[in-house]
Amino acid sequence: MLELFLLFTLLPVAAASGWWAARHRESGRRKRDSVLSSNYFRGLNYLLNEQPDKAIEVFLEIAEINQDTVETHLALGNLFRRRGEMDKAIRFHKHIISRPNLTDEQRSQALLELGEDYMRAGLLDRAEKLFAQLLEHNPRAQQPARQLLGIYQQEKDWARAIERSRHLADDSPRTQQLVAQFYCELAQQALDGGDPESVRKHLRQARSCDPRNPRPRLLEGELWWRERRWQDALDCYLEACRLDRDCVVQALDRIVACHRQLDQIGSLEAWLVAEVEEGKLTTPALVLAELRAERDPRLAVDFLLDYLSRRPTVRGLECLMHLLHDHDFGLEQIGPELIRDLMLRLIEGQPVYRCNHCGFSGSAYHWLCPSCRRWNTTRVISGVLGE
Repeated sequence: MLELFLLFTLLPVAAASGWWAARHRESGRRKRDSVLSSNYFRGLNYLLNEQPDKAIEVFLEIAEINQDTVETHLALGNLFRRRGEMDKAIRFHKHIISRPNLTDEQRSQALLELGEDYMRAGLLDRAEKLFAQLLEHNPRAQQPARQLLGIYQQEKDWARAIERSRHLADDSPRTQQLVAQFYCELAQQALDGGDPESVRKHLRQARSCDPRNPRPRLLEGELWWRERRWQDALDCYLEACRLDRDCVVQALDRIVACHRQLDQIGSLEAWLVAEVEEGKLTTPALVLAELRAERDPRLAVDFLLDYLSRRPTVRGLECLMHLLHDHDFGLEQIGPELIRDLMLRLIEGQPVYRCNHCGFSGSAYHWLCPSCRRWNTTRVISGVLGE
């Protein structure tokens, strides 16, 4: 009976004590939340007033107080990285990593963000080390694997890029197309180094990854060209153009030269006629006009006049002025030399290629866009001042 009496006596006391403790904890939590909120507003105010150093100090103080702010601090570090303030982003992410009470997931995310900071800062060796550590901890992690792949591309370490691609859990056509480009880069290196056997080996591997890629055919054509095997070179160049008509602009000089070496001018003219009729590029029409001008300048001029009436381009008009001037066909009263010079000035400095992804343009063709680092997005520019 005594125990029962004490139980009923102490229950109200325990309930009251629990209520007081809960209220005290709630009061303490509200107080901490109030301080935390005040500090965040203070830090954000520093950011808005372009005082990032003071903002960093405030946010780092908050990180020492409350573990739940890790995600917010990762986002703030990313903000500095997007603004190009890499030293501040690195400091932020390093501070987060130094905290002893992070979960494995939070630590991995912070290491990943720090690695991206290093990449943006050009510290590729440090970034590579961090991403390799993350993969060692979790070999199936995709994001650090892809970052390492990006580093190997920047370093032009194509062999390691191929190896890393094989470890990605992605056997999609896009990945295979990427690997094909890596093998083409190895083939180009072997071609420049005078190693034809390695060239052939890498090109076979490239074709097995991406049979529709015209680049292996262009490289093989260059290999046969250097060995003076004109028919083999011609077959490769024509195959590349069949796979991608834009390759005509890159390969046309070689195609013309191969036909001349083989004394197949008639076949060359027939091929050019087909390209003019079926394609949308101006270059084959200009080459065809020059070819016809060798035996009948008037025929070449008539052909160009007809072509330009259907597809006027500055390059076409310049070629026409060139023919008129060189073969004394008149129009001196409007100053053909002046018109020709004007056309040349309009053409001079105009980009020939443009990346479909980011818009980077230039006069040289890049399989790997120097701006957005994407493969095979460079296309021939069309229009009045282009093709």
